[in-house]
Amino acid sequence: MPVLAAFAVLGVRGPQAAQAKSCSAGYVHAKLSWGEKCLKVGQYCKIKGDREYHGYGFHCHTGRLGRSSAGGNSTGAGCQPGYSPCLPRVADLNCDDIPESKKPIRVTGPDPYRLDGDGDGWGCEP
Repeated sequence: MPVLAAFAVLGVRGPQAAQAKSCSAGYVHAKLSWGEKCLKVGQYCKIKGDREYHGYGFHCHTGRLGRSSAGGNSTGAGCQPGYSPCLPRVADLNCDDIPESKKPIRVTGPDPYRLDGDGDGWGCEP
């Protein structure tokens, strides 16, 4: 059996598939749905990919990577008060900007993003 055919039987697509991406010191290697990445606090990130980042100890609520906290819903420096789970402090945020995995949003105080249109304490409801 040729070598490449043996790799195919094992689910490997050639010699390059056996090599994993390596990251420099201080970075965390991550296999995300959009590709392999080396992650570090402060890097740009995809807000809609927040749930995937959690698997590597990071979160992406503001467009920059941060480290996940133990509670997950606490109000931190990057969180807009009055919402659970944490929503980023930005000029404006719409329900379309928030990943489905975080919806619905509990509105526990002022609603500067106007997510709770009917005033029942829940925003971005289905």
